[in-house]
Amino acid sequence: MSPRVQALLEHYFAINDKWPVGSRQVQKIVKEIANRAKLTKPVSPHILRHTFATIALQRNILLATVQKILGHDRLATTAIYLNFTDEHVVEEFSKRWSKDS
Repeated sequence: MSPRVQALLEHYFAINDKWPVGSRQVQKIVKEIANRAKLTKPVSPHILRHTFATIALQRNILLATVQKILGHDRLATTAIYLNFTDEHVVEEFSKRWSKDS
């Protein structure tokens, strides 16, 4: 978590001792943080979860590990996050293929 995001979240949880928060409250928190950060693209808890999973897989965290973190019962559910861009595919292939040559 970046220091900027951590600073925004710490304030909220310091004044609110209720846990866990409900899904609607999480949506409000995420929207408020996105507004404070002046983000122009849509942000939601789902987008944050998807972004986390995609980046984790791009950083070579095992699919089964990401499955556990996300709480999925089936590996196939987690596999939907394997939507790498063409650029990532070419980069990965080039990196791995040249090592084997």
